[in-house]
Amino acid sequence: MITFLFGMIISFFVSCEYLGLGGMLIFCSSVIFLLFIFSGFSFFLYYGLMNEWFGLDFFGFLMVGLVVLVLILSLVSMAKEVCFGGKIPVKEGIEIPTVLVSAVCVVVFCAANWMDFFFFFEFSLVPTLWLILGWGYQPERLQAGVFMMMYTVSASLPLLLILLVMWLLESTDKMLLGSLLMENGSSISKWCWLFVMLGFLVKLPIYFFHGWLPKAHVEAPLGGSMILAGVLLKLGGYGVVRFLWIMCMNLSSVMLWVVVVSLWGGFLSSVICLVQSDLKSLIAYSSIGHMAMSLGGMLSMFTIGKMSGVALMFAHGLCSPCLFCLAASVYDWSHSRSVALNKNVLRLFPLLSFFWFSFCVLNMGVPPSLNFFSEVFCVASVLWLSWVFSFPAGLMCFMAGCYCLFLYSVVNHGSVPVVLRSVNLINERYSYSFFFSFLILMGGFLFMDYIFV
Repeated sequence: MITFLFGMIISFFVSCEYLGLGGMLIFCSSVIFLLFIFSGFSFFLYYGLMNEWFGLDFFGFLMVGLVVLVLILSLVSMAKEVCFGGKIPVKEGIEIPTVLVSAVCVVVFCAANWMDFFFFFEFSLVPTLWLILGWGYQPERLQAGVFMMMYTVSASLPLLLILLVMWLLESTDKMLLGSLLMENGSSISKWCWLFVMLGFLVKLPIYFFHGWLPKAHVEAPLGGSMILAGVLLKLGGYGVVRFLWIMCMNLSSVMLWVVVVSLWGGFLSSVICLVQSDLKSLIAYSSIGHMAMSLGGMLSMFTIGKMSGVALMFAHGLCSPCLFCLAASVYDWSHSRSVALNKNVLRLFPLLSFFWFSFCVLNMGVPPSLNFFSEVFCVASVLWLSWVFSFPAGLMCFMAGCYCLFLYSVVNHGSVPVVLRSVNLINERYSYSFFFSFLILMGGFLFMDYIFV
């Protein structure tokens, strides 16, 4: 499996060198086709060990596919910063930490031991920090890197201690064997679940633990923002689902409180989106709301809730990087991410305005996209827990529509400031990335039987 993924990455560089971005689109389509063909094998319906170190089920396989897709999209979108044999860019080498982050995330999603999982889960911060510090735009990138490291590492210390205790008591760190042993009688107290989840809740992140995310997004380069939104946030959701399975957790009052905090935090972050002056910061806060909805579905303990949370993570993992890419395309024109300066894209770049509209409505969950069905099932699973959750969930969905309409209208309408001048055309690398992602998300409902198994 790992050889297959790295073979595809090598093929990516070859296709960029000899086929151009047109051949790149064909290559991406063939990757999607292969992923869905392989997902039909019954092996991935259950958790299975490939060897002593790697284990995989359909959830892990879907996340590995997401890593490959986001990696390809990010490399295509930041093509001006990557040297493929032509002009040498000012800052070459950005593809190295980008590929390294993706490779580490693949190992996390395939790890069969929880200590290996924890090691690579934390190691993913190193190339991400390298990406932000080495290719960030402003001097404040050092502060953003410190915020990210302090938040995630501090929250992961309780997780490390409990994983070591579990290893000592169960005499194994195998996920599959640990799940079987704890099913017959867990030696870990149920209250420890909250401390285990703390590291994952910061990684998602939920509200009150989100301080590092907007800063990291604003200071990161385009490739860093796409990888951060599309892949790294999904490590938290993967850890939640995986350790609910390992620890054989049932619904408890602690989980309900986490769902309450998550949903109300998602509503507050959606409100904050309406007052942001920076495009990247606005998109970063919208990620908090979507991850809150996904977490609510997964903690409902219904099978349909868990799978809809997984589907929402996959859909957000493709939609959010494209929104960051759209913000970068506007930055290429105006050299600013300010909402006040970027106006009237509809008149100047009609094709780009179409993609702005497409991904804004996808972000709010337009039918029949994968975003729509995953959000509907997430809300339904939360409402099955208690009708009280209808209030924060409804408010969050309403505010998501508000800030998506605000984002589209403020960028695509209005008068162009006199300090800006029009350019002839937007780079084609953006168009390929947008079209490819839009195709997957709008046609994702055709493959829902692969997700809702």
